[in-house]
Amino acid sequence: MNPQDQRKHQRLAHRAKIKVALPGEQGRTFFATLRDLSDSGLFLLCAEQDMPRIDENIEVQTTEFEGAPVRIAKVVRLENAIGFGVRFADTD
Repeated sequence: MNPQDQRKHQRLAHRAKIKVALPGEQGRTFFATLRDLSDSGLFLLCAEQDMPRIDENIEVQTTEFEGAPVRIAKVVRLENAIGFGVRFADTD
């Protein structure tokens, strides 16, 4: 493991469509593609124009099955023109 890597949980590569809601922006929503996940968060691929701000609280929900739970997450990392990483609020 990279000594600069501060992750507490192992990541699992997985592709899925994720609904992202930005409550602070008048209910704006968009869809992103999950790149990987762990017990504490996700990394989502998205278009540059959809990129949220660092430290922004968002809601994420998989579209893989009906009635999936909505999770509150905080944006903790941005990768320009690629996507962003979030940490689930209940793992802070």
